[in-house]
Amino acid sequence: MKRAYLILLLSMLFGVVSASPDSLFLKANGLYQDGKYELALEQYMRVIDSGLESADLYYNMGNAAYRSNSIGYAILYFEKALKLDPSHEDASNNLEFTSRYRVDTFEEVPELFIRTWMRTFILRFSERTWSMVSLVLFILVTFSVLIYIFSRRLILKKIGFFVALIGFVLFIITFSAAISRHQTIIRPDAAIILAPSVVVRSSPSDTGTELFILHEGTKVKVNEGVTGWQNIRVIDGREGWISSRDFGSI
Repeated sequence: MKRAYLILLLSMLFGVVSASPDSLFLKANGLYQDGKYELALEQYMRVIDSGLESADLYYNMGNAAYRSNSIGYAILYFEKALKLDPSHEDASNNLEFTSRYRVDTFEEVPELFIRTWMRTFILRFSERTWSMVSLVLFILVTFSVLIYIFSRRLILKKIGFFVALIGFVLFIITFSAAISRHQTIIRPDAAIILAPSVVVRSSPSDTGTELFILHEGTKVKVNEGVTGWQNIRVIDGREGWISSRDFGSI
């Protein structure tokens, strides 16, 4: 009886180890190398379901989806990789290449230059990078304030004051950027159409008027939603409602 319990315990431990995220990731990579792309995607998804994610993981998923001829999912995963790590050059290159297979092409509605510049500037770095920079600036400001308060030399007081002032302004900017990047992660504001074609309707209902059609791989802006439906906006300014089953949030 004791031997049976021991075998059962070892089997449970082995099962836990074999199902660890690292083992699943390596198994998925092996399946990808063997050309079993759909099976590889399933294993990658198990890693995601375990609560872990990374830019490299989504990059691999994008490659597997592309090899499986799932252009929409490939674009979605490359976008997710860049969302976590904007400096991921391979994901950026593959996204640009894969996006050529999209059917829809729209002329973007122009917006204020400063708004475009600020959004591009914030998205240039990851949440982690902005957070680390803001932390360093906070420490610098604190140290400079202490110099200003406790130093008896006038020149050091002046240096401490101006460094603290400039550092505080930069801290506010970087801290705000970190919050903005965090919000885009926990509350996605963009999505990718995953269905081959989607009818955009005037209201969140199958009986709503048909406005226009979007195709797989198109990126849209996500607005408010109701049960089973999502209001979206295309870069050309048109808006409408689509089923929540037809897109994936970035």
